[in-house]
Amino acid sequence: MHLFGALLALVPTVLGQITSLPYDPSPFLTTGFITGGTLNNASDILSGGTLSIDHVEFIIPRNLLVNTPSLTAVAWSEMFTEEGVLNLPLWPEISWETQVYANYINGQFIAGIVYIFQEILNANQGFITAIDYEKGEMRINGAFGDLTTGHRVVINDPVGRFGMVHGDWPLWTADYDNPSISTSTGFPVCLPRVDPAVELDMLCPDYNRPVDGSGKPLTAFTFAAPPVAAGQPDPNLFVPLKVGDFLIYSGTVVPDANGERLLAAYAIDANLGIYTTPGTS
Repeated sequence: MHLFGALLALVPTVLGQITSLPYDPSPFLTTGFITGGTLNNASDILSGGTLSIDHVEFIIPRNLLVNTPSLTAVAWSEMFTEEGVLNLPLWPEISWETQVYANYINGQFIAGIVYIFQEILNANQGFITAIDYEKGEMRINGAFGDLTTGHRVVINDPVGRFGMVHGDWPLWTADYDNPSISTSTGFPVCLPRVDPAVELDMLCPDYNRPVDGSGKPLTAFTFAAPPVAAGQPDPNLFVPLKVGDFLIYSGTVVPDANGERLLAAYAIDANLGIYTTPGTS
């Protein structure tokens, strides 16, 4: 018992000798909810600041560029209003998440790589059940032909590459250089800027989606090698989406002009098998 008591007496002494981290700096990775953010200098485009993740503060160094789902070089200052207020659509009412690779140095978390996204990327899937060409808006998983039911989805496209311009949320845009609005086989798709039954969208022509003998849009076909005759499917132009297409899509929930919510998609994978003739480009 005397020996055991002596050993117990040593325990607090041994533990008390640990007064700092075993190694400093040390790497650190975290994924969590954004609970706050600050900007050091609103007049400096490359200014740093802080990012709070589950109420733990991370330092954003000056010159650090953060990553959004489709963009890889966003200045920290672009995440804020001119008044220096964190500007994430519908935050904090809707949760925003982040993944940060950091170093723990002298008691501070210093961010090195930052990814920011809303609600686990808002991954969804379903059938297009209606298209409002006047608004450039799709309804997913509603009643067929009904523009009042289903998930409201627009393509977040500030330059109008894939359809009507929707440019209020440029940081959460679709990718233009490596098209993130495409078929499962990688061919870019679009949403016509006008009703095809009334007018032809020359950048998203209805003839680029051939129909079968019953008049239903084909879900798989191969373009003829260019040049092609006028009015024939042209591999140099995008393929229009149609009611009945199945989509896997991700985006950001945002308010429309009336304050109602919709999803601004930055990625769409349409379940279509569109191919070009082998050997053409």
